[in-house]
Amino acid sequence: MKRITPAQNRKIHSLANEYGLDSDLLHSVVKSETGKSSIKELTVMDAVKVIDRLESKKQSVDSSREHMTYRQEAYIKGLAKDLGWIDEDGKADTKRIDGFVKKYYGVDSHKFLTRKLATKTIEGLKSLISREEKKEA
Repeated sequence: MKRITPAQNRKIHSLANEYGLDSDLLHSVVKSETGKSSIKELTVMDAVKVIDRLESKKQSVDSSREHMTYRQEAYIKGLAKDLGWIDEDGKADTKRIDGFVKKYYGVDSHKFLTRKLATKTIEGLKSLISREEKKEA
């Protein structure tokens, strides 16, 4: 099998940068699409699958309005901190946020949220905080 071409490699990284995907998230997309843990291991056909997946995210974001705003993302992370979803560095645990949006909205990562889904996520997190406060009272 022919290995990934330099152009495909650039395209994958370009799409990842466009969506702000860090290395870990990009590699999780690669793993979920191909079962391979490294971009260097991809064949030409594997790369096509990954590019199609990343481009489908682009189309779904484009077709359902705009990507969430920076303020919405910051608010979501603040609410996560209020819930105690904190990683070892004291920052919002993005893996936990990703799990929440995957479970309730079917989106692989909070970075792929549209403005509408970000609003729903905010309301869902506020609802969780409200329930936690009622338990403590």
